[in-house]
Amino acid sequence: MNVEAYLEFLRFALNDDGVVPDSVAIINWQELLRFAKEQAIVGIYARRILFDNDKLNDCKWLGNKLNEDDVMEWMSEVAKLRKRNTLLFEKSVDIARRFHDDGFDCCILKGQGNALRYPIPVLRTSGDIDIWIGEKENSVKKLRKRLLQYVRKNYLNAEMVYQHIEYPIYNNVPVEVHFYATYLNNPIHNRKLQSYLSQQLSLLSKHIVSYKDGETIYSFPAPTDSFNRFFELCHIMHHYFDEGIGLRQLIDYYYLLSKGFTQEEKESDCSLLIQYGMYRFAAAVMYIMKNILGLSEQYLLMPPDCNAGRRLLADIINGGNFGKYNKAFEHNNNNINPSRFFYPELFILTKKEAVFLV
Repeated sequence: MNVEAYLEFLRFALNDDGVVPDSVAIINWQELLRFAKEQAIVGIYARRILFDNDKLNDCKWLGNKLNEDDVMEWMSEVAKLRKRNTLLFEKSVDIARRFHDDGFDCCILKGQGNALRYPIPVLRTSGDIDIWIGEKENSVKKLRKRLLQYVRKNYLNAEMVYQHIEYPIYNNVPVEVHFYATYLNNPIHNRKLQSYLSQQLSLLSKHIVSYKDGETIYSFPAPTDSFNRFFELCHIMHHYFDEGIGLRQLIDYYYLLSKGFTQEEKESDCSLLIQYGMYRFAAAVMYIMKNILGLSEQYLLMPPDCNAGRRLLADIINGGNFGKYNKAFEHNNNNINPSRFFYPELFILTKKEAVFLV
């Protein structure tokens, strides 16, 4: 598997003003499709391969065109993505309406809100629905109890873990009802994080986003870009610790950062990242944003950390989406990948750096 060629083509696929890379001449399209599935980014490649024929009819492309079978395989995957995303948009609207009508503050995390930043939203690989629930008058402890009663009223065997309850309300779409939007493995940072996040939900529940598909408009509450720049890094980091992450999560963040931010917002974001022990990890992510995905420096939150970034990239490539393809680690819901704790360059902010940044 020629990963370097696949990453070069990915960079081209993400950047509309990019030049077709020379490596396109040696790409095996079936192997690329397998890689794209492992990383949950089929739609990113497909947008270029299937819908950008003018640019790909360059001389570099002509010697390695997809054959008819290759095209049909890619088109089949695209059809699945479109169908799945349409379903997820429909259910996101429905579940948010249900909780809102029952008196809860709520918003849809990640998922279909992230898809709206993509050039073609229905080409993002979708997963489940994560809905964040809150109540002004109740503590998290009381909220968890009420939500568990709410869900188990109809689904007696619904399971609860630290941050969410499984809610099998739809046969074909998993739903996680979150009382914590995300968490950090460091207990001190996590306690402060939950206090910070809990103050945000009331406003976010009023932030409505929409997607129009033909004559149908899907509208639901979703986080703001400002909230997501911090929240989604938390999400990426805790998944990196617990199981692994794939390129899809990094591309979600790529499209988020590419929307831009003010200098004041950048300084505020960096201050939060330092406060919660995430600055070095964020700098590793910036390496991937710039050097792998091709994001312009003006959209980076801080200078990239090359050493930490290379380590993070290696784990992403080896593990695939949520680390499912990392044979070195046996996944289950009760384990945290112990190897992650031996990469201090990803997480520790030295005193010298902390003083400089503050």
